[in-house]
Amino acid sequence: MWKNKVVGNSRASGSAETKSEAVAEGRKLAIKRGTAHFIHTKNGEVGERRTYPRARS
Repeated sequence: MWKNKVVGNSRASGSAETKSEAVAEGRKLAIKRGTAHFIHTKNGEVGERRTYPRARS
């Protein structure tokens, strides 16, 4: 089970059966919030980091 968690929250924001599903959902959440998205490996290390700036209105 793969989980998405927002920094500062004690509980996961969502979960998925596969890493690719979790990454897709995490990406959507990061884009919506205009934040960085850290993708961890199975052993908990940061594998990738993507930054999504806030959209200007």
